[in-house]
Amino acid sequence: MAKFERLNIGELGLVQETEDGRIRQIGLTEEQSKQLQFYVALISQGRPLVQMGEEYDLVLKSECGD
Repeated sequence: MAKFERLNIGELGLVQETEDGRIRQIGLTEEQSKQLQFYVALISQGRPLVQMGEEYDLVLKSECGD
């Protein structure tokens, strides 16, 4: 069984918006995470990716105190 852990600072992950407007995190194994970082580096060589403004930041429910 795959083991999913919280990302380390600076690592990339995936999120998906559901039909009802929720944003859900997609779990990646360590190997999948490494592959994702490799592909992101490839596609950003010609045109670097841009970090979105703070208004688009997501907060983990586990850290909201709800």
